Amino acid sequence: MISRKFYDKKVVFIGSGNMAEAIISGFVKYDIVKRANIVCNDISTERLQVISQKYAVSVQQDKDTALENADIVFLAIKPQQFKSVLDEYSKQIAKAKIIVTIAAGITTDFVESNTSKKAVVIRVMPNTPALVGKGAIAVCGGKNASQEVINDIADLFSVIGRVVVVKEKLINTITAVSGSGPAYIFYFSEVLRQAAEKLGLPEDISKDLVYQTIYGSGKMLIESGLEDFTLRKNVTSPGGTTEKAMDVFLKSDFSDVVLSAVEHAKKRAEEL
Repeated sequence: MISRKFYDKKVVFIGSGNMAEAIISGFVKYDIVKRANIVCNDISTERLQVISQKYAVSVQQDKDTALENADIVFLAIKPQQFKSVLDEYSKQIAKAKIIVTIAAGITTDFVESNTSKKAVVIRVMPNTPALVGKGAIAVCGGKNASQEVINDIADLFSVIGRVVVVKEKLINTITAVSGSGPAYIFYFSEVLRQAAEKLGLPEDISKDLVYQTIYGSGKMLIESGLEDFTLRKNVTSPGGTTEKAMDVFLKSDFSDVVLSAVEHAKKRAEEL
């Protein structure tokens, strides 16, 4: 059962982009934070208007007003914006009981150092499937965050996907795996669909078959109770069509390509 511990708390979003919207949609759908207590801030008045109309939450373009008496502040801005926002609004943000950052590469120590050494900071790495309630989400806490608070925030995020609680040292790797991972899956979908069309399948049919194959395969990974390599072997009959395709992947060092891609993404997360 999802906790409603924060139902009457004032929850402020600094930045109201897609990921903030995903979180807000979960809060509203499961009624775990009162709509009137959710305050969204963004530099775009058009974006705030969309959020207000869609979710019936409060919006405020002035950060000082938005942050007044905030219990939880979600910093849902781009990594490059953090320094300027914290420089200007550190005192207001530091007054919140909990500060949650969802930006790649931004450490809890960075937020603490730029707000208050006593700040309770939670770092979260969600991914874009959170927009459809199927996110993969990692949560960790800064030095002042108790396990209870970490678990409470993890519980809040469970409304938009599957949550794991980890040590912060793992977050950059998680960013490279599940944070960026949807792009890898979408790219594979794209090239598989293009291959299907080059070999004669109409576009509408190739889309239907490729998208459903990826969806169904993901569902099997979660629900079958079998490991990925076992599921792969079950499809790969000796001497069959799948084995011929897998031979090409193996000879092309596909696993090395994936490892290199993830390593580059991790390095970029560390640089941010």
